Amino acid sequence: MKKFFIVVLLLVCISATAQRKKVSVSKDGAMVVNGDTVAYIEKEGCKILSPSCQFFITDETDAVMITASVRSFTDKERATPEFPGGVNVDYLVFSFQGVDATAEVEGPGMIVKAESVAKIVVQWRLIKDGKLDPEAVAHFVTHHGNRYSEKERRQNQPPSIQIIQEMD
Repeated sequence: MKKFFIVVLLLVCISATAQRKKVSVSKDGAMVVNGDTVAYIEKEGCKILSPSCQFFITDETDAVMITASVRSFTDKERATPEFPGGVNVDYLVFSFQGVDATAEVEGPGMIVKAESVAKIVVQWRLIKDGKLDPEAVAHFVTHHGNRYSEKERRQNQPPSIQIIQEMD
């Protein structure tokens, strides 16, 4: 029984390792997964102290499939004695060609790299056979939603005043 358990554990470890995908971005912007180019990624802005940073993921014909924009806001609910005005939260907004919805993902830090964006795209299998996978995109949008922009909107919304008038 002990040998059987060890063999099963070994097989599980091997299959988990086999399914792991190696993602990289070459100097010319090719998104490479396990040695195969699946798309291309370009960045715009993305310099230190730059007010904007965007990534464009394109197919082999240079048609934009995915745009990922870096955004941030001050989360007042996470105020601390060190940061009484709130904590700065960075996030990525993904939009997709031909899809009227966006998804927001927590940003990997102040300096977002193309590899980080590529890993998210590959992890969620958003591109299949060089094209957007509509089912994967729908799942991604449903799973992530727009929680950061909604939270920012809620926090910055002026308090509402209700006037109740009694009728005689």
